[in-house]
Amino acid sequence: MKARSPAEGASDHYSAWRRLWWGMAAAACAITVIACGSEPAPRVTIGKKIPAFSLPSLAGSEVSSSALEGQMVVLNFWATWCQPCLKEIPELIELSKDERFAVVGIALDTEGERAVRPFVERMGMDYTILLGDQEIFQGMGGYSIPYTLVLDATQTVINVYRGPATRSDIEKDLEKVLARVLDSDESKV
Repeated sequence: MKARSPAEGASDHYSAWRRLWWGMAAAACAITVIACGSEPAPRVTIGKKIPAFSLPSLAGSEVSSSALEGQMVVLNFWATWCQPCLKEIPELIELSKDERFAVVGIALDTEGERAVRPFVERMGMDYTILLGDQEIFQGMGGYSIPYTLVLDATQTVINVYRGPATRSDIEKDLEKVLARVLDSDESKV
């Protein structure tokens, strides 16, 4: 038997690690394809409608996306532990006083109502609060909070805010929608 040089031994060791790495990468890809199923998550983009949903509210009823049709909506994903969300909540409380549109908060706390209800009461959040989860959040295109979708009356996305949104910015979005509606109504006359 021929003796192997140290370089040949290192080469075999390197090849074994490389085969192991590629094998693990192939297995990870296979698991990802199987786990993801055949239907991709809907993309939420400006100019497209949001996917349908139905979630429990703190008021005790089930709220579906179809119940929100016909009004402009500020749909805000948040959690009680989210520091940037805390800065945004007073802005949303002020926005909710304008009756031309609805503000809807979707809480993503894993503890659900037990964590959300006392927080909402303490903060004086008097707009609709729904109890969401990661599935609805990711289905709406979310990956970090706060995450806000501004919707027109047909539930078409007007703007997307990844991070804190200001009352001023959201009001500008809504004013643009109102201006388009007024222009459309005037052209019909």
